Amino acid sequence: MYAPSVTDNTGIRLAPASRTRLRHGKLLTVDKTDICDCTLYDLQNGGTGVVIPDAEAVLPDTLYVADTKLATVNLAKVRWRVGSNLGVLYLEKPVQLSLKQSAKTK
Repeated sequence: MYAPSVTDNTGIRLAPASRTRLRHGKLLTVDKTDICDCTLYDLQNGGTGVVIPDAEAVLPDTLYVADTKLATVNLAKVRWRVGSNLGVLYLEKPVQLSLKQSAKTK
């Protein structure tokens, strides 16, 4: 997936920075086994950026992303990865977690 740069070759910003909303999340396998905690942020193209603690971690191409602030879980596909940073595209609408489920993901 191509994400256009907001700076030119001199490092001068061509577009204003948008406000970043960082929030806690978790990555889970498709059988809902915990992979790791992560930090989530919104991307300008409508996707979600994810930062994981281990740049060497092996991740499946398709996984669940749990957003503990919004108490939702989404099936997602990893579109790109650079070290510990990755971009995911949601494959379906978010599912609201119950209060009991949401406490388990925190």
